Amino acid sequence: MVEKSSVMRNLRVVINKIMNYRPSPYLIAAALMAASIFLLGGGIYDISTPDISSGLYPYPSLHYQFLNESIIVMVIYALGSAGLILIYWSAKYRRNPRQASLLIQVGVALLIIAFIIVEVILYWWKLGYRF
Repeated sequence: MVEKSSVMRNLRVVINKIMNYRPSPYLIAAALMAASIFLLGGGIYDISTPDISSGLYPYPSLHYQFLNESIIVMVIYALGSAGLILIYWSAKYRRNPRQASLLIQVGVALLIIAFIIVEVILYWWKLGYRF
């Protein structure tokens, strides 16, 4: 039989470990970025509304969206965020200008590609404008 004091001591140790846990700053940043991409991509809308039948083409109205449209936009936002992270990481390589320049170029390219894709989705597919 386990004594009451040993159970309380073990519980106190577990609570102390939980209270003193310090997650990595990178883990916190990744969780915050994932949450913001989920919110900006329309995750709350996808959860709160019943899914209308998923089609091959985007929904023609700006006020509704299919689930796959929301997932595509979240992936594109993640692509743009990866570009921003690469631009930020380029500051680590001040002593190696070639690598810093490469990271900046790839980051800017990802950011521009993500921006163009989101604009095309909005104006061309959703609003029906042709370039």
